[in-house]
Amino acid sequence: MTVSRSCFVLTLAALPLALAAAEARGQAGLVDQVVAIVGDSVVLLSEVIQSENRIQADGGTLPPVGTPRRDSVRQRVLKELVNTQLILQAALRDTLLRVDEEMVEEGVTEAMEQLERGFQSRGEMERALAAEGLSVQAFRELRREQITQQQLVGLYLQRNSTGSAVEVTEEEMLAAYEAGRAGLQRRPATVTFKQVMMPVAPTDSAKAKARSQVEGILERARAGEDFAELATSYSQDPVSAAGGGSLGWFRRGQMTEAFENAAFSLLEGTISNVVETEYGFHIIKVDRVRFSERQASHILIRPTVDYQDLTRSRQLAEEIAARAATEDFQDLIDEYHTGAIPDSATIPVRQVAQMLPAVYVAALGGREAGEVVGPVQFNYAAGENFAVIKILEAREEGEYTFEDLRASIRASLTRDKRIEELIARLRAGAYIEIKNEL
Repeated sequence: MTVSRSCFVLTLAALPLALAAAEARGQAGLVDQVVAIVGDSVVLLSEVIQSENRIQADGGTLPPVGTPRRDSVRQRVLKELVNTQLILQAALRDTLLRVDEEMVEEGVTEAMEQLERGFQSRGEMERALAAEGLSVQAFRELRREQITQQQLVGLYLQRNSTGSAVEVTEEEMLAAYEAGRAGLQRRPATVTFKQVMMPVAPTDSAKAKARSQVEGILERARAGEDFAELATSYSQDPVSAAGGGSLGWFRRGQMTEAFENAAFSLLEGTISNVVETEYGFHIIKVDRVRFSERQASHILIRPTVDYQDLTRSRQLAEEIAARAATEDFQDLIDEYHTGAIPDSATIPVRQVAQMLPAVYVAALGGREAGEVVGPVQFNYAAGENFAVIKILEAREEGEYTFEDLRASIRASLTRDKRIEELIARLRAGAYIEIKNEL
C-alpha cells in the first residue's frame, strides 16, 4: 500500500458515503483521543481510523495492526489529515474565497438521496442515524459542512498552488511511471485522425428568409410573449424545443463560441439579439446566472437546405478528398473545416459509435495510417454534413508506454511539488503538535 504525496487532497475530497461520516462521529465518544493539534483545531484518533477504513473501502489493503508497516501507514495518514487541516484553516482565513451555495445545496441533496437509497424505509434510516448519535437534520448539516470545506480547499489550492516554477526531472517521471505501472489498465485500441467537416451551406436567400423569421419571433418575445411557448412552437432544435428551449446549465467552452459569447454577456432574465452560428440563427434567454455558469434557453431557426445545396457541398468535398492525396491536410482543414466536430481526435475504437455519428464506425474501422476516407455524408447538429478524413495512426490494444503518459505524469508531479511547497509554507507559520497516542 502506498500513499502518494498528494493524497492529503483526497482526504477531504473523497468524502465518505452513506453513514461513514456519521460513524466517525459515533466512534468519537468511544475511542477518541487527540492525536494532533493543528493551530486552533485538533485531529482525533477516530478520524485516523476512519481514513484507514476508507482506504480499505476503496479497494486498498492495510498491513496487520501492530506491525511496523501498519504504524508507518498510520503516520502517513495522520500527516495527510494535518496537511488537510492546515489548508482548510488557510482557506477559512482567505476572505476572497466564495463557495457556490447552490452547488453546496445540490451536493447535500444528492448525499441525502444516496443515504435514503441505502435503506428500505425512512424509519430504518432514522434509526441507523440515531444509533450513531445523529438526527436526519444533523447528518444534513454535517454533509453541508463537509461539502463547503471541500469547496474551500479546492478553491484555495487552485489559487495558491499554480504558476510557481518547479523542476520535474526525467528520472522522477520514470520512477513515477514504474511505481504505478503494475496498476495500469490496458491501453485500448485507438484511432487518431484529422478531418475536414463541412455542414451543407444554405444559399444567401435561404439565410435571409431564416433571419427574417427569427427576427419576427424576437419581436414577439420582447413584447412579452412567453419565451418557452415560443420555443416549443417555433424552435428547430430537436433536443431542446420540447422543453421550452431549455439548455440547462453550462460553462464557457461547452457551446459554440458565438453562442456562448452572447449568453455570457447577458444579464439574468434578458434576451439576446439574433445570434448566428453554424447551426443557424438563435435567440437566447439567460434564465439564471451562477458565478461561471449560465442557465439559458434558446430558439433556433435553421435556413432551409435544398438538393442544389447538397450537390454543391458534395462536389466540394470530393474535390477536397482528391486534393488530400497531394496537399498538406492541415492546410485543407484551415481552409475548409467549419463543422461542430473537432478537426482532430484520438478515440478508443470501441467508443467511436458512442462519440461520433454512425458513419464514422465504418469510416475509421480497419484503416491504416495515411489513408484518406470520404467524403462521408451524415446528419449531425440537425443538418447534413460532409467529412473528408485522414487516418494518422491506428494502434492496437496494449500496455501504456512511458511516452503515452509522459504529459500526464509531468502535470501530476508538477502539481504535487507545488502543493508540497504550499504545505511547507503553511507548516512554517503554524503551531503543530503531534501526540504519542498513535
